[in-house]
Amino acid sequence: MSIITTDRRDRFARSWKLVGIHSKSTWKGSLLNNRILSRAMSRLVDRFQSQTIPVLESTCYEMGKEDCKQLMDTLNIKDAFASSCLEPMEMICLLNGIDSEILSKSKTNASMKINACPFSDVLVGIVPNIVICKNYVRGTIQNINKNATLLQPEMKCKEDGVCEFVVNI
Repeated sequence: MSIITTDRRDRFARSWKLVGIHSKSTWKGSLLNNRILSRAMSRLVDRFQSQTIPVLESTCYEMGKEDCKQLMDTLNIKDAFASSCLEPMEMICLLNGIDSEILSKSKTNASMKINACPFSDVLVGIVPNIVICKNYVRGTIQNINKNATLLQPEMKCKEDGVCEFVVNI
């Protein structure tokens, strides 16, 4: 009987070794970290909404700028035209498997339509998607051109069929 028990333990140990316990523990740690942060954000928003939302807006704006800096090198963006301001967002959509299309391109005006929201799974139930989207995208476009302004005539989170971003300089 002890031989069978030992064999079972050995098989179990080999299976975990093949999977890699270290990667599993890292994954669980990351999952726990996300759960704690989500719950803490939810409680902060519930308790201090008028003070928490501006902090979230600022954070999303800064993250948009940081992500855009990395994408600018990858996309080889050299100019500060309106159409260039939308290229990082187009890449973000591509990386998320979302169809997007830059419709009009000029030096001072450009528009882009997106068929799904790349922010739909961020802080779900804690803050509206528009808070994250508007500030993150504004950060990406203003990282390329500080004078760029963002308009969103259509929004998926407002039950429109697509999201539309219009950049004016």
